[in-house]
Amino acid sequence: MAIRDRNIEYKRQKRVIPWSDFSIMTETGSVLAGPGTGAPVANVISSTGLAGLSMEVNDEASAFDFQTPSTANIHAEIGVRVLYTIDVADPVATDSVTWLVKYDQVDPGESIIKPATALDTAVAAQADGDTTGLLYRVSSRGIIDADSVDITAKTGVFTWLIEADAVTTYSAGEITLLGLEIDYELELCVTADETETVYKDIAATN
Repeated sequence: MAIRDRNIEYKRQKRVIPWSDFSIMTETGSVLAGPGTGAPVANVISSTGLAGLSMEVNDEASAFDFQTPSTANIHAEIGVRVLYTIDVADPVATDSVTWLVKYDQVDPGESIIKPATALDTAVAAQADGDTTGLLYRVSSRGIIDADSVDITAKTGVFTWLIEADAVTTYSAGEITLLGLEIDYELELCVTADETETVYKDIAATN
């Protein structure tokens, strides 16, 4: 018999979509690049042997997110942060980047489009204010308000778009995207919206 104790309180969860999941494809010369505006390319970070996605002003990268809709409580806000580094030894303290994050909810049987829905609270512009390079940097938190997506999202998919919307001083090849962090309240128990067999009962969609 299923345990239906509604007094269990789950802590807010965090997950990251890594840069390599942002629709990377192979270009001429075996350089990995994204198909979005600017076709941002994979970038080896200094001599670390680690990599990210090199983002210049107006470059865009998009990704599918199948996990968040199925496990997030859509009746609570969803937060997003851009994770990145600056691939240069001595950045300028006044360098800054404004990250633009958009999303779309795609239900079964619905057309997949370029993510175009703005966050309810945008990711604020960030003056990194440090002259030390290669730091692991985290943007301010953008927010999707509670109940901004409907319940059919639970059986669908989110798509995300990240754009380096405005850049001050940074040179080409310096801003390196590492991933998109998503935080949300967990919803694993049966609710008024869904039965315990919600995923088992999903019908095929042509």
